[in-house]
Amino acid sequence: MEQKDLTLIREGSTEFYIHDVDKDSIPSKSMNVFYNKRMEINRDISILGISAYSDLFNQDELIIVDSMAASGVSAIRILKECTKVKKSYINDINPEAVRLIKENMKLNNLDKEHIQFVVTNKDANLLFSEIVSESSEKQKKPNVISIDPFGTPNLYIDSAFKTLQKVNGLMCITATDTAVLFGVRPNACIRKYLSKPLHTEYCKEIGGRILIYFTSRIANINKIGIVPLLTFYSGHFIRLFCLSFKDKKKISKFYKNFGYIIHCNNCGYRSAFRNNVLNLPKECPVCDNIGDLDYAGPLWIGKIHDANFIKKILTLNNNSKSPNKKRIEKLLTYAIEENDMSISYYNIHKLCQNLKLTSVPKIEDILNEIKKLGYHASRTHFDFLSIKSDLDLLAIKNVLLEIKK
Repeated sequence: MEQKDLTLIREGSTEFYIHDVDKDSIPSKSMNVFYNKRMEINRDISILGISAYSDLFNQDELIIVDSMAASGVSAIRILKECTKVKKSYINDINPEAVRLIKENMKLNNLDKEHIQFVVTNKDANLLFSEIVSESSEKQKKPNVISIDPFGTPNLYIDSAFKTLQKVNGLMCITATDTAVLFGVRPNACIRKYLSKPLHTEYCKEIGGRILIYFTSRIANINKIGIVPLLTFYSGHFIRLFCLSFKDKKKISKFYKNFGYIIHCNNCGYRSAFRNNVLNLPKECPVCDNIGDLDYAGPLWIGKIHDANFIKKILTLNNNSKSPNKKRIEKLLTYAIEENDMSISYYNIHKLCQNLKLTSVPKIEDILNEIKKLGYHASRTHFDFLSIKSDLDLLAIKNVLLEIKK
């Protein structure tokens, strides 16, 4: 690998190389080594999340697996910015990526550090199986596993849970096949995630809940339960952080978090149900319409965040020098606000357009008016132009009309 073919980039505390030809190209599998600048916020929050996990759930030295490391920037940043890392597996199936990872490790003098690291060129599932064999003989199981593929993570979640420590392990999963999870390709979603999506205005939240449900079911197969710590959407991906536990009775109780969402395409009514899909309503309880009632699921209908985990990340973010600091604060503050709210959200701009209003009221004014009526309302990180509320859609429209008056 010639230095003249590489470009030096800085992200966080880390300088690293990417190929010149990849610098301005659209992120795709055709790149020499995959790199996406827009995923920097994913890496920022992941590093904060691992640090928060270390403080809240696991004070021991960490064994971390980055199963799809690409240029290695995320793995290197974790080694430099997270304390208590004992060992790191840095893997990619692309041999050119592995060569670049080694070059970037040397650039950051990590080859001289006392931290153990293993750079491998393997399929992620093969890596997981080999780590399982090592763990049973020589060392403890990994505490943290990151799955960050180009597309769906569904192929890797089962073997990852076989590899992760059973109690208080941190699983970090990214899905970039948002067209599938958001209902643009519903048949693909049923095939990949065993769940029916809906392409509605709140499809981003539905997609996140489908990912949690699928992850939980695969964990259950491995006699593990999960607690979602943070589920966030940004740009073109969903990232899930969840904590493992091993308790059959607790796992059984968590089945209450599995359910369905029904949505009326005629009047916009939506609601979550724990019922069997065969027992879901056949007609809309608001407009009595039958033909336009649709559903999504099975999916996760419980909480998708842990407020204490997010608050810890926010505290760590306050001391960060990331250029995404303010964006992260906004995103995670909205995540805390939405955590106790009902499923789904309403896009204010679309509602104003439907009502033919000449201007859009400030969202804070809308939230205040709803709260004055005795109802709950919040922002949502899934869509900065939307709100969540237990007030029904017709009443929200009336609030918009009253504010306009």
